[in-house]
Amino acid sequence: MAAKAGNSVGGVLPHPHVDWLCLQIGNAFAQHYYKILNESPEDVHKFYHDQSILGRKPNSDGTLTSITTLRDINKHFVSTYLKGCSMEIDNVDSQPSHEGGVLVLVSGSFTVPDAMKRRFTQSFFLAPQKGGYFVLNDVLRYIPVEPESTSISNEVMNDR
Repeated sequence: MAAKAGNSVGGVLPHPHVDWLCLQIGNAFAQHYYKILNESPEDVHKFYHDQSILGRKPNSDGTLTSITTLRDINKHFVSTYLKGCSMEIDNVDSQPSHEGGVLVLVSGSFTVPDAMKRRFTQSFFLAPQKGGYFVLNDVLRYIPVEPESTSISNEVMNDR
């Protein structure tokens, strides 16, 4: 008799309570994270550990810049220009992930004084630790603003 293969398609689905709990964790995390980022960027590094990876895509060439030590993560947030800006969170989506972790996806915008609004998406993997979670992975991408005339032109072209 042949042994059964590892995981099968359609395996055990998460219990609805697990999804609800992840949603609560994701929302609470996002509210707290962006509040600290806005009010005290010098404390944001406390969400991370030394094995954390912070990824940023601010470069026009599309390359991901990775920051990998707690000291450098702290240096990044201390030099951030987001202190005192207005932040608007549009959506927070969460789901259970690997070994009790939580995957969180946030979309929203930052408006820096005397500058235009910058839309963003940010994903976090919250890894479990004693008494809570820490950010193991964090990727932020700013969404380029397209001129309205381009959007209208594309809609007109698609209707033809």
